[in-house]
Amino acid sequence: MGKYEMDFEKYKKAVEKVIQRFADRGWEEIRVEEIWFETSLPVDLILEVINQGISIPSEVNSITHGGKVVWKKEEQEI
Repeated sequence: MGKYEMDFEKYKKAVEKVIQRFADRGWEEIRVEEIWFETSLPVDLILEVINQGISIPSEVNSITHGGKVVWKKEEQEI
């Protein structure tokens, strides 16, 4: 891994863990700002990790940022 390359795997695990905690509390919609508050990771990094693909519990229907949908459960999953 080069000097400036990032290991997204550890960030992916951190974001997934927080999303799972929210799902366990019954949250169906999660805001990126809430993930940021829990992890202290930069918002841009959280968005990049979500865009690269993460495991999202079935209880979660959507993830939003600034009023825009970043991730939404596919219709056949609902």
